[in-house]
Amino acid sequence: MKTIFIPIFQGVAALNILRTDVLKKLRQNQCVRIILLLSSQAKLDYYKNIFPEADDLKYVLFPALKTGWLEKFFSYLKVYLLRAATMDLKRRYGYYQSRNFPRFAVSFITNRFLAKPTVRRLARFFDQRLRIDTAISRLFEDFKPTLVFLPHLFGDDETAILRAASRRGVASIGFINSWDKLTSRSILRLLPDYLAVPNEITKKEAVDFHDMTATRIFVSGAPQFDIYKKFKPTARETFLQSVGLSTETRFILFCPMGKTFSDSDWQFMELIEGFIANQSLPSDLRVLARFPPNDTVQLKDKAKLSHFVFTMPGVRFTKTRGVDWDMNESDLQSLFDSIYWSELVICPPSTVSIDAAILDKPIINLGFDFVPEKSYRSILRFYGATHYQNIMKLGGISLAKDKDDLLGLIKSYLSDPRQNVAGRLKIVKNQVERLDGKAGERIAGFILDILNKS
Repeated sequence: MKTIFIPIFQGVAALNILRTDVLKKLRQNQCVRIILLLSSQAKLDYYKNIFPEADDLKYVLFPALKTGWLEKFFSYLKVYLLRAATMDLKRRYGYYQSRNFPRFAVSFITNRFLAKPTVRRLARFFDQRLRIDTAISRLFEDFKPTLVFLPHLFGDDETAILRAASRRGVASIGFINSWDKLTSRSILRLLPDYLAVPNEITKKEAVDFHDMTATRIFVSGAPQFDIYKKFKPTARETFLQSVGLSTETRFILFCPMGKTFSDSDWQFMELIEGFIANQSLPSDLRVLARFPPNDTVQLKDKAKLSHFVFTMPGVRFTKTRGVDWDMNESDLQSLFDSIYWSELVICPPSTVSIDAAILDKPIINLGFDFVPEKSYRSILRFYGATHYQNIMKLGGISLAKDKDDLLGLIKSYLSDPRQNVAGRLKIVKNQVERLDGKAGERIAGFILDILNKS
């Protein structure tokens, strides 16, 4: 029996691996044992209760690693080795917040000087030779993995696992679990033997920005979107009752940004409430506000939002925004139903725009804010990000430039939801690659192919 290490350190990793056919298909192979590495006892106990241990599935609490000054140096350096529009955007908005021009200038110049293939190769040469933590060595000695599958290579803990695997001759596969990571986080400190990516865009980014060899990249599709082919909508009446709406209600789906990145969620909800209350929109219209699974939304007085209902999906393992969350099958079904039965979707720049495009729902993105545009708290900064520009140019998303524009777009889509259908189809083709519900199955097959060669 061959052993695979899979760290589940983030909610998005669980979403793409545990909640899809990746885990299911791997477990159908009787010659495979999977070791899930969890970063906290709370998460370990939680997932063990859902996916019980068996001969082919074990859980291990990943130890806290000791970080010396060299490890900290390379962790710091990785951000400066990526030259992408999103990284420049982050620096610029960091300057707007701090007004520290010398720091901005040094950061910008350092990035331009260091973000080159030759420097990255040199950095990886030395990074690869850092000391392997004793706790990681013990994991490899105890379980003797044949392959490591790493769903978040931007994390330093997974870099440490990859370093140990490489030094021990253990095969490695990385997975890019989101469409924005390759241009918005850092370089991949170390390169895996193989890389699975969701689409051709991320394949090109892995080559151009991270020096990955194209022939070592497998385009799998994004497992998180498999639900749109595998799930069926809940009966409309049943779903509406579950969220507190009457069975005859038409509703708009509103997806807030969350308090970590925005101070304006409440104002946007008040604005839409006002549209309905003053009968600028039909009085029977309601709004379902669906909170992000990894954050909370600042609500002042929900009683003032009489035309709203609220849903907070997911399990949160901490009280702060971050990576410690999970969406179970019920939450994913609710996401499907919330979009499927809505009249249209309103959101800031978000992956929800892709979800809505898949289900062919009109999409309005909020192109204005209640804080200054140059504020670090403004949602407008996200529209300049590389990954989001890739879909905004396709014509499937309407950008509301101000309050009147938002009202006009809502009215227009309520009247004719077939507007921009061609653009939505382009978004799906551009980002989802193959919408057949088999991305998870393809990733599992790819892992097993590499495992059999190892």
